[in-house]
Amino acid sequence: MAAQPDADHVDERVVKALGHPTRVRILNVLRDRDLASPVELSHELGVPLGTIGYHVRRLETLGFIELARRTQRRGAVEHHYRARPVLDEHGAGAAVAAHPAAGLGAEALVAARAGQQALARGGFDAVAAHADWRGLALDERGRRQLARALKDWDAAVARIARHSTTRLARSDEQPAHRCAAVVMRFELPDED
Repeated sequence: MAAQPDADHVDERVVKALGHPTRVRILNVLRDRDLASPVELSHELGVPLGTIGYHVRRLETLGFIELARRTQRRGAVEHHYRARPVLDEHGAGAAVAAHPAAGLGAEALVAARAGQQALARGGFDAVAAHADWRGLALDERGRRQLARALKDWDAAVARIARHSTTRLARSDEQPAHRCAAVVMRFELPDED
């Protein structure tokens, strides 16, 4: 039986990889697609190719993505990357492809950091902003129902993002709204 990761430990590589929103976005695209090149990532994310190239190199160095294929394109070689398929047994890395040394809570750290920055910059002042908190006491059936609901939520958010990206690409417009959608489920300590 594998040793359980220390719940208080998050590998420094995870913080470096997931500590920048562009890297998180790249990992999310690579999680949803088998392969993508920096050129494709640049178009899909609306980020300059040089910036994407830098973050792709960092993610590869940190071990989060790997070169999967090279393709000849107009006298140049296009590199296609894939996320390293490493998720824990419960799918806890579903929001972001995770490195095996990540420990627990890497995505929570990224979400907390982004939320903190948004709060400081007035990101929660927008009319469409929303934050919610529910402490739950669930039986086993409730736990399974919640897991299904979160999986459905993740699929719906991914579908909305894909469709919006397609519409933006067709219209050649910049995103009218940049936001983060975060849902977390974690165990609370026993009440004293």
